[in-house]
Amino acid sequence: MRKIQFLLILCAGFIGTATFAQTESTLYFMNSLPQVMDVNPAIMPRYKLSIGLPGISSVAGVYSNNGFTYNDITSKSNGVVVGDLSKLSENLPEKNYIAVGAQVDVFRFGMRINPKMYLMFSSSLKGYSRSMLPKGLSSLLVDGTGPLVGSYINTAPQQEGLSYLETGIGMAYQASDKFTFGGRLKYLKGIANVTTESSSLVVQVADTYLITATAGANIKTSGIDNFNKSGYNVGDHWGDYTNNTGWGLDLGATYKFMDKLTLGASLIDIGFINWKNNTVQYTLDPSVATYTFGGVDMTQLLNKNSDYLSDQWDQAKEKFKMNEVPTGSYTTMLPSKFYLSGNYELMESLSIGALFFSEQFRDRYSAGMTAAVNKNFGKILTTSLSYTVSNRSYNNIGVGLSVNASPVQLYIVGDNLLRAPVSLIANQNLNSYVNSSQLLTVRAGLNLVFGWDKGKTKTQAVKDDSHNPKLNNSKATVKPTYGRSTQKKKKKTKQLKVAPKSKVGR
Repeated sequence: MRKIQFLLILCAGFIGTATFAQTESTLYFMNSLPQVMDVNPAIMPRYKLSIGLPGISSVAGVYSNNGFTYNDITSKSNGVVVGDLSKLSENLPEKNYIAVGAQVDVFRFGMRINPKMYLMFSSSLKGYSRSMLPKGLSSLLVDGTGPLVGSYINTAPQQEGLSYLETGIGMAYQASDKFTFGGRLKYLKGIANVTTESSSLVVQVADTYLITATAGANIKTSGIDNFNKSGYNVGDHWGDYTNNTGWGLDLGATYKFMDKLTLGASLIDIGFINWKNNTVQYTLDPSVATYTFGGVDMTQLLNKNSDYLSDQWDQAKEKFKMNEVPTGSYTTMLPSKFYLSGNYELMESLSIGALFFSEQFRDRYSAGMTAAVNKNFGKILTTSLSYTVSNRSYNNIGVGLSVNASPVQLYIVGDNLLRAPVSLIANQNLNSYVNSSQLLTVRAGLNLVFGWDKGKTKTQAVKDDSHNPKLNNSKATVKPTYGRSTQKKKKKTKQLKVAPKSKVGR
């Protein structure tokens, strides 16, 4: 029971504070935010100096469900909402993944060292949980064992979860006028982990209607079994949670393909954590964890044997009791993400963008696409409006909003976020929004920012001899032209007509 309580506390602590593992697509186009480097470390934020304070600079949450919404499991009967398992079973894919994640920044600092280099340092608490529910489980609940006569079905769920502290240092460098690359090295401290190496729960119905259930499982955990100990307190044993270490890497690049078209790509969270603290393995042996139910012996019930049903239940529980043994260290990979983008500048401060993104976590690969319109209203307001297709979900309208009143920057950005206020205004509640959502990402916070980078404008001519080896101590200079053409006009020289020599006096 204490383990269950700890898992609930762990999920509530990270999910409630609002990774990610899941991808954030609208954030990719918000380059006024220092947090944009979380999705591509090659994108330099517009502010030359940014500071993120603990707990308020960035709080993010992600929810994703590829299987169903609330509307898929309910129906209305005479104006009353009732559960509808048959409707749910019809709409489910074979494997249904429900994923939630959270991130809270502990500290963040970024600074543009020179026009070509940007350095950043950050520390964040991250958490991720993913559950897999097979369609067979709902089919068994809805249809019973009748359709399984002479066959079998696998109904085993799977669970993955991890939480850790990430501390990283990164850099973005503009190698040329067209190409910029960036990277971030991250040191990881694992807090807790649950990973399902394998699981099976096969229900087989013979032609004689005997029902046999056979289970197998191999689940590894770290930092969880301690909570089964009486009087255990995390604060008194915090040192136990510093033994799990790992490394992560983010890589990114942008390339100005044409004058107004910029392409980008990034790989995020390439890494691992080695779990050593309080590692416990839970197993089920299929040769032992098997039970056959041949029906109820009516004679026992007629004889008023009150212990008959409880004895049957105790026998089944004993068969499926997990073996719990301490184990050695083990390694898990981070949920890695890939982004591929294109951004086209329609006019100054207005652009459109497209983004392909994907995520891989163990055997699960998911992908999606986003289209966005991005508008800057000077340096005061940065906005983005997006549309995302992901995880069989097609009604995701995202928004990004950043109010830049230096030194304070307030922002909120997310996918499938705009329908929330629309639902609230139209219906005075969020029911229609919540009941039809399969995807939600949201990130909000307050940054301290200084020194808006205006970038090169059309009214500036740039003379850069810094790469000319013939010149010593050459530095790039910018000369204002005040709207005049940057090309020097050739001065016209008047040619004097020479009069012919006089023949007089020859």
